[in-house]
Amino acid sequence: MSAATHFKTADDTPVTRALPHRVREALANRAVQIILVEIVVVAVFQALSPGGAFLSEANVRGMLLTASQVLLLTAGQAVLMSAGHIDVSQGAVVIVSSVVSGKVMIAMTGDVSTAPVLLVGLVVAVVTGVVLGAVNGIMTGVVGINSLVATLGMLSIGTGAAQVIADGVNLTGLPVELGSSFGSVQFGALPLPTLVGAVVLAVIWIVFRTTAWGTHVLAMGSNVVAARRVGIRTLRRTVGIFVLSSALAGLAGYIDLARYSTTNVSGHLSDSMAAIAAALIGGTALTGGRINFLGAIFGALLAIILQSGLVIIDLSPFYQTIAIGVMLLIAVSLDRGNRTKLGAD
Repeated sequence: MSAATHFKTADDTPVTRALPHRVREALANRAVQIILVEIVVVAVFQALSPGGAFLSEANVRGMLLTASQVLLLTAGQAVLMSAGHIDVSQGAVVIVSSVVSGKVMIAMTGDVSTAPVLLVGLVVAVVTGVVLGAVNGIMTGVVGINSLVATLGMLSIGTGAAQVIADGVNLTGLPVELGSSFGSVQFGALPLPTLVGAVVLAVIWIVFRTTAWGTHVLAMGSNVVAARRVGIRTLRRTVGIFVLSSALAGLAGYIDLARYSTTNVSGHLSDSMAAIAAALIGGTALTGGRINFLGAIFGALLAIILQSGLVIIDLSPFYQTIAIGVMLLIAVSLDRGNRTKLGAD
């Protein structure tokens, strides 16, 4: 008898052994586990909400619009984490990108037709994110600062810069068409911003799974020294994934402008924590080498459901912050448990 026969898997119990093999495999899948949790949470919030308002058309649409932003941030965070990095500055990038984009669009309003103004605003938001991401990548890849420390510095710099640019107040006077032509547009059953976010996420998913880029990023997360020795351009990859993360945050900032027709210079500071928690709960490794896009998607949806549900049942907004913190602790615990199990195997 080999030594391996002395070990049991986590699902090796009388109950799970009685289940069909395919059912056991499905229940062991992280995405399926999260979906089951979400079903229970939705049922609880629906029962507790006044008049079953949680699943009302207006609230579901609101959650889908929020998903357009959270999924973008989670996708960027998952790619970074798979390479062994982390970005806590995403919320600041959302704020700065929306403020700079808003300022540019306000300045252009009245001088040119609306369509070019909105397009320029989008480009400015994404480019702002690219610039800030490049700084994060250079600080991490070239200077050698730990990614947590580098992005923590950017979180402070970006938040302060947004306050300076906006004079400490939220912008007003944005083009009305920003909401009517994008933010509030429905494409079938989906809001247009949600569809845009889903398409961008799908492209990243496909590119990551089908090209050498994804393999190289995972190799960096597994062992960056070994990746460098086999010829992977780790510096270029490092800067690139930070640029990607912040570009997605810039797009999220533009969507935020389109949704509310104003900026939120004092908000979004917990956005990075929500994205990190969603990626971790979804099965992406905090220490790199493993990514689960599908799990990250459902992890992000869980965060959105919790935030919306707490509002619907009329709990203080402060509980939303607590919920994200609890999610993050649970996610880190799950990640640690997975690594302990792999080490034992």
